[in-house]
Amino acid sequence: MFSLLLSVSLLLLAFTAATHALLTKSDSRSALAWVSFCLLMPLVGPAAYLLFGINRTRSTAARLYASPQLSRAELEAQYSRAGHTRALIGQRASGRSLRGCQNLRFLVNGDECFPAMLDDIHQARDSIYLCTYLFQHDQIGRQFVAALEAAQARGVEVCILIDGLGELAYPPRVGSHLLRAGLRFTRFDPLRLIPPSLHINLRNHRKTLIIDRRIAYTGGHNISARHLVDDPAVRSPARDLHVRVEGSIVADFGRAFADDWQRSSGESLHARWSAETETPPDSDIHARLILDGPNEDLDKLNDVLLGVFSSAQDRLWLMTPYFLPDRDLVGALTAARLRGVDVRVILPERGNVHLAHWAAQHTLRRLVSDGLPVYLLPAPFIHTKAILIDQDYALLGSANIDPRSLRLNFELGLELFSHSCNAWLGAYIDDLFVHARKLDPQAPDPRARWMRLRDAIAWLFSPFL
Repeated sequence: MFSLLLSVSLLLLAFTAATHALLTKSDSRSALAWVSFCLLMPLVGPAAYLLFGINRTRSTAARLYASPQLSRAELEAQYSRAGHTRALIGQRASGRSLRGCQNLRFLVNGDECFPAMLDDIHQARDSIYLCTYLFQHDQIGRQFVAALEAAQARGVEVCILIDGLGELAYPPRVGSHLLRAGLRFTRFDPLRLIPPSLHINLRNHRKTLIIDRRIAYTGGHNISARHLVDDPAVRSPARDLHVRVEGSIVADFGRAFADDWQRSSGESLHARWSAETETPPDSDIHARLILDGPNEDLDKLNDVLLGVFSSAQDRLWLMTPYFLPDRDLVGALTAARLRGVDVRVILPERGNVHLAHWAAQHTLRRLVSDGLPVYLLPAPFIHTKAILIDQDYALLGSANIDPRSLRLNFELGLELFSHSCNAWLGAYIDDLFVHARKLDPQAPDPRARWMRLRDAIAWLFSPFL
């Protein structure tokens, strides 16, 4: 009798999970995979769906992260300001205006980035807002904790937001040290048993630092010593790129942080950003923040990528640590290549996440054989996320080219409309091409059969990598 009751309960659980996936998933492949998994494995399938498959933040995201729509006159002003129709792509996808940037600086690796950030923290007089996926309590993390504690002691408002999974999964953890220092700190969707919150998707992968409401940082750097490429004591370092900006774009960073802070803590910081700063007429760099999240109404970054890839006329250079593109992005890259655009994809030779690296290996050979130019860069591991289009457009930030970033995470991208920024980034990437190895589509596959099987199995899980 007990075994019959258990069997019926498992079947009901499996059908409930499968029905939920069928009714809520917007991607037919994802829905089919989850329905099959739940029905074929009545215990493991529903448990996995509970952890990985349910989007619990749709209504919250729609309420907190809504963007205003601009009038036609304002759209035309955006076009004339940036001088290119490409400026309309991000605006129509995100509903966000172009803003002005002054004193923009690119910061290469933690060796340049961390001293600049710490110097601005030491000089802060009003407020410091920090959002990061990882904040490790290593030699760099301890410097940040001390600087933030000193800033708060002199009367600066300090708010620190760390992703709950990022802090847990990448020790040494910093949360207890922040609390011990009396800092204002909260976690984004922390994992806990009571009340149950065990999902590992829908993470906040954004990296921002806002100082005195006039300086903002963003890019790929986490607060971690692993980004110190020039330090021989750091094993397996990761090179990366950050940008420091001033100007009216900083207010958009602030409002984005306030949204994330309110979602995590329940406390509103929006009053700090009520004043709107107009773009100075003499600004030679125009920028736009693209916020991306796991709600289909807000998942804008993929649309922006498709739009700007399709607009490329001269060059399209893409650098990312994780490359698992969907068919639509592969199609846009292929179409650009067929138009005669100089398309190049630069990736790390070895990944730092085994499953993601294996899954990428399964798709790379096919993409290269279809004509996609792919370059592999040897260590140090490249964690930079940057896209260059022609001579006047760049996109950088926190998002990778994979389903996790483009569907499941909260991400942030910064569009830059500037010939000077594009030229700097072009030179930076061009220097890396010198050390990269282009994959030969005619070369035999060096992987053993068991490796190809392993990579194919990992590829099945690519929507969650």
